[in-house]
Amino acid sequence: MNLLYRLLRWGHRFPSFLLPSPFAVALHSWGRRVLWSWITHCHIPVLPFTPPPSGERHCWGLRFRSPLFNAAGVFKYGEGYELSYWHGSGAYLLGTITALPRRGIKRWGIRQPFLSLPRSCAALNTLGLPNPGHHAAARIVERLPRYPGFPIGVSVALDPELKLSEALQRLLEGLRLYSAAGVDFIELNESCPNIPHDPSWRALEFRLRWIAEHFLSRRERSLPVVVKISTDTPVEVLPALLELLLQLGYDGITIGNTSTAYEALLPTIAPSERHLYTWFWHRFGGGISGAPLAHRRRQLISLSAQWIARHATAREFHLLAVGGIMNPTDLREVLSAGASLAQWYTGYLHALATHGDAVYRWMSSSCCAHP
Repeated sequence: MNLLYRLLRWGHRFPSFLLPSPFAVALHSWGRRVLWSWITHCHIPVLPFTPPPSGERHCWGLRFRSPLFNAAGVFKYGEGYELSYWHGSGAYLLGTITALPRRGIKRWGIRQPFLSLPRSCAALNTLGLPNPGHHAAARIVERLPRYPGFPIGVSVALDPELKLSEALQRLLEGLRLYSAAGVDFIELNESCPNIPHDPSWRALEFRLRWIAEHFLSRRERSLPVVVKISTDTPVEVLPALLELLLQLGYDGITIGNTSTAYEALLPTIAPSERHLYTWFWHRFGGGISGAPLAHRRRQLISLSAQWIARHATAREFHLLAVGGIMNPTDLREVLSAGASLAQWYTGYLHALATHGDAVYRWMSSSCCAHP
């Protein structure tokens, strides 16, 4: 296995619970940034993998050569595009991007705090949405080479540094930039724990209606826009949210992003890692990702798929699954439950550390099992 992957595997398997908590988090945060930069900028797969045709999905007139691709947050600066393609991903998702460039959060002397919990198959992060901003990201998209069956998407969010009125206007500007740059689909991130926004239903409805009025209804080409929500979304809200998205002309929903249910998820954390887990969220907050989200994701995906099957018959509306997809069994489960496409973040990083360049080859049997 490539030396970079060996280092990544060592980092994931290192018994961080034996170290003082501040040092363990500092080591993981630094290692994630450095290793990820090396892998995405310096590594070329020796044996590229092309998914078999039986795994193809067709959504919104786009061909996805596989239903599985990276979640927002993996490739924040447009890096890793070629790597993702040659690994066998079904698409490439850039971001999440905001109007203003962001360097990310620095707290307690630690930049972009991150902690991997390998025994729990989980991770915590308070990266703070580091990204280059809409203008730079759109230029990156324009320069990317295009490959058949490999759509390019971008994840976007309101800028937390701006007042709502200005943030919406700047988001609209970004959406138009990405449309002009030739992006294939857009994911509106309404779930990031690092974005302070009003979580009330009235505020969410206002934001969704504003974007629908100013962008969806005026799209110059068929550009799919999906909305990403958290696994913390109350079950009773789902029907009203899905109905609103259909009514306003959105093209799908992504369920679900990282959780902030720290106390509720504590039992899913391995006993040896609980003190690190508790220390991290008490000091940094942020989001929990990985296997602890699987139970909640199953519930939300199942309910959403049933609702969509009954109501979304007039036009194309797709369900995307994310959260706790760690292995081929998890992927098979979400596809069987009704998801058209799937994304992974923590599962991808863990699998990359174990399988290296064969990461998508390892998952491909599940992709092909459900046409």
